[in-house]
Amino acid sequence: MKDKQIKSAEGKVFFDSNILVYYADESDARKQKIAMALIKDAIDSGNGVISTQCLQEFYNVVTKKLLCDKERAKEMVKMFSDNIPVVKISVPLILSAVDISIKSQFSFWDSLILSAADDTGCATVYSEDLNDQQIVAGARIQNPFAA
Repeated sequence: MKDKQIKSAEGKVFFDSNILVYYADESDARKQKIAMALIKDAIDSGNGVISTQCLQEFYNVVTKKLLCDKERAKEMVKMFSDNIPVVKISVPLILSAVDISIKSQFSFWDSLILSAADDTGCATVYSEDLNDQQIVAGARIQNPFAA
């Protein structure tokens, strides 16, 4: 299953924060294995992208819901940001997200992910929360955990 997902990603790929969370979440071995493989592939190939929003959401979720030690969570944020290019959220990205939200009816926060992916030319957005296979703002949403 992992090979199919990695091969289906063409061009740059954007990671929603939930994929980063599964990288750290040991409670679901299948999802963790998939998330680790996707992130490793993105680091090895240099085709991954994340945003400051994703790093913030990751830290919040792993420390509050997974009860991860804050120093360990910080180390993972640093590891992600040292190895995957990070898009800084800017006013133009926020305005673009508003437009995406209006057109797609996605939440503002999901639209901000899509705006950052569009701005960096990502062909794929890996997310468990968005509509699998839908194309929004030029990127195909892919749920890597879908059966």
